[in-house]
Amino acid sequence: MASLNTSSTDQFYLAYRFAGPSADLIVPAVALYLVAFVGIILNGTVLVVTIKSSSLRGSANFLMALICLCELVHQIGHTFFLVLVISGKNFVSLLTADLFMTPMIFALNCGLMAMFCAAFDRLFAVIFPHRHSSICFKYKFPYLLGHLFICIIYGSFTLNHVLAYAFENAGNPTTGMVAGTLLSPVWYKFFAGAFIISLGSTCCYVSIFVIIRCKNGVTQQTNTRVLRSLVIILSINIGGYLITFVMYKLLSTFGSILGPPIRVWQIGFISGILLNAVAGSNGIILYFSSTEYRRVFKKQFQALKEYFGHKNAVQTIGTKNQLRSANPNNNMNKLQLNQQINVQSINLNRN
Repeated sequence: MASLNTSSTDQFYLAYRFAGPSADLIVPAVALYLVAFVGIILNGTVLVVTIKSSSLRGSANFLMALICLCELVHQIGHTFFLVLVISGKNFVSLLTADLFMTPMIFALNCGLMAMFCAAFDRLFAVIFPHRHSSICFKYKFPYLLGHLFICIIYGSFTLNHVLAYAFENAGNPTTGMVAGTLLSPVWYKFFAGAFIISLGSTCCYVSIFVIIRCKNGVTQQTNTRVLRSLVIILSINIGGYLITFVMYKLLSTFGSILGPPIRVWQIGFISGILLNAVAGSNGIILYFSSTEYRRVFKKQFQALKEYFGHKNAVQTIGTKNQLRSANPNNNMNKLQLNQQINVQSINLNRN
């Protein structure tokens, strides 16, 4: 771990290095983490239902689960930033942050490539449905491992640039944000790669829609349903990433005219919150746009409800038994009282 370069002239660092716990930092951090925490739960839910359901074993299901796994790991990284600003330390060295955030940076880039793989897989299934089905039936694991390998290669490639820059500028102060690890010139490489991948995914989905619209035997109702699903995916998921990248680019270029560094930094959180809302939207999109996922979600939620209902019932019975065991005198008094009442009743009957 590298020591922090205390001689840095960064205005943001100079303003808050000795500020301790500051509302200027804590409020945005908490807001970001709350959104990320919801995303962690939603992405985790998709992973659970995919693992537990035997009907979600297709290539699209695997790639969607991979996307959710990457987003989940990426969002866990915001814990480091939250703890740092709440503790009042506020800054660590760039190398320290990057080494700690290595899994999160890797997952972020893997997730971007996984989105493209999912889009390409759907396009392949639409253009060559029989060949896609045959490959998934005969060579399912090699096919999916191929997609996974591509994601790992891209994630490792981008991570290499991030760590190389961190070792060259080890002592630079940073707040520990995920975005803070992607500093220029790393940012330009990350932005260019992510932008190209997102555009590629968009082109795949647009091509899918055009092919389905032109395909014979597809009803207008099906067209409308497919269009609605694609619009949701494009606008919320891929579109959210594109908008976020553009906002970060504008802030890095024109941030000096917006005021002091803290204001620019806080405005950047709008992009961060949007990005994490997008990262956590996969489960919601699947629930409302996929009949199969919605059925599995409801089934698992019902099983969870029944489990906790049964558990609460068992706990209630156990509590009652403990109360009875803890008050043997009360039970004895009730027994004696009943016996006295019975004796009095017998005497009255004799008289």
